[in-house]
Amino acid sequence: MKIPKRTFVLFGALLIVLLAMAADTVVVVKIQTTSIRQNPQFFAPALVTLKAGDKLTKISESNGWIQVKTQTGLVGWIHSSAVEVTKLNLLASNGPMKTQAKASEVALAGKGFNKQVEDSYKSKHAELNFALVDRMLQVKVASNLIEAFLRQGRLGDFGGGR
Repeated sequence: MKIPKRTFVLFGALLIVLLAMAADTVVVVKIQTTSIRQNPQFFAPALVTLKAGDKLTKISESNGWIQVKTQTGLVGWIHSSAVEVTKLNLLASNGPMKTQAKASEVALAGKGFNKQVEDSYKSKHAELNFALVDRMLQVKVASNLIEAFLRQGRLGDFGGGR
């Protein structure tokens, strides 16, 4: 029995679509630090802290939150603003190509800089104390204090606008 060419092409296209759907979607943390939460809420208990560049497998998505699984198998929720879907990496045909960013590069990009721009700005403004900026980035406020502030001001999830 001879299989028509059109059937073979349709079967091939269907196979490609099914393989694409079956492939895990990987998301990468794009901010300096964030947490995987027990529930899709900013003040849900944190299960683990992540850093820029950490990779997670996307399970599902709901109202701006992504359910993810870590490489160790931990499942929880992360806000979509903290991650990005990895892009397909293509190899350069005539030499090496940089396809990944370092955590320090991601942190600079979060400030609106890259290494060259920051170095140039520092060289032109030697009178400024950039150590103070770095110290400000190290300030951590406990999530219970942030939640109390938001509740008292009826902000965000606690009665205010979105």
